[in-house]
Amino acid sequence: MLLIQGFFFQQRNGLSIAFRSETEGGVGAIIQRGLFKYMYSGIIFPDSESETGLAGEMVDIFGESILSDVKVGEHEVFFTKRYVNRTDTMAYQFHREGNLWVGGYSGSAVCNGGAKCIITDVPNDFFLPPK
Repeated sequence: MLLIQGFFFQQRNGLSIAFRSETEGGVGAIIQRGLFKYMYSGIIFPDSESETGLAGEMVDIFGESILSDVKVGEHEVFFTKRYVNRTDTMAYQFHREGNLWVGGYSGSAVCNGGAKCIITDVPNDFFLPPK
């Protein structure tokens, strides 16, 4: 079993409030643009029904997701992510840089973005409660 944990990055637009002096027009709404980072975590496990032999589950601020087409190699990691409440998918691809996996994601309903993660091999009993 593998634990996966990391961040993905998105350029986002959002509404905010600008506080100006009365001579400059007072309080007003503005659109701010910035790079946001979101943490994710999940598990990758053996799956005999998968073509690659691996599947997974993940969770982040946007909800739970299912990982399919998972491939974990010595120098590259690939998977497809689908949120349980959506039909569109995102393709993730990473390459190894020391202890980190660095790459990004793309999808039809999301902008392309960067991502980083660590992947840790853990024993199966890690997921059982302590005795």
